[in-house]
Amino acid sequence: MALVVITICAFLYVNTYWFDSVPSSLAQNVLPTTFPRLVLVVIMAITVFLPFEYARKIERGIDLDEERADRPDMIVWITGVALVGFLLAFPWLGALPALILIAVAMPLMWGERRWKILVPYAALFPLAVYLLFSQVLRVNFPRGAFSSLF
Repeated sequence: MALVVITICAFLYVNTYWFDSVPSSLAQNVLPTTFPRLVLVVIMAITVFLPFEYARKIERGIDLDEERADRPDMIVWITGVALVGFLLAFPWLGALPALILIAVAMPLMWGERRWKILVPYAALFPLAVYLLFSQVLRVNFPRGAFSSLF
């Protein structure tokens, strides 16, 4: 599995060489190729450790394949559909409203009902992600239908 993940990441990394180049007059701090490459390198680096983790589990007598024999719960598929919906809604809603929506929807779907935890998370996490990418990394997000509010 680790080789499959690394192969896919390597294929995607090579594809970043065909991204459109940005004129120097429009270039921001983060080029269009930088972030995807960084993410892919991190995924590949983490994936290198998978075989070692598997070997350690086997040494301890833990059979990972036993747990994998069961089909995934329905919530796994619902989460996947919700994330695809999030990606489709992102350009229309805009970054911050879409992040807030997913930060509220996911925990509720997974059964979180502790409002004292959910409300601060739903408010602070999307704001932190938005500020990190828009202000620190200078990434331009789609404005969306609610751009006049921000």
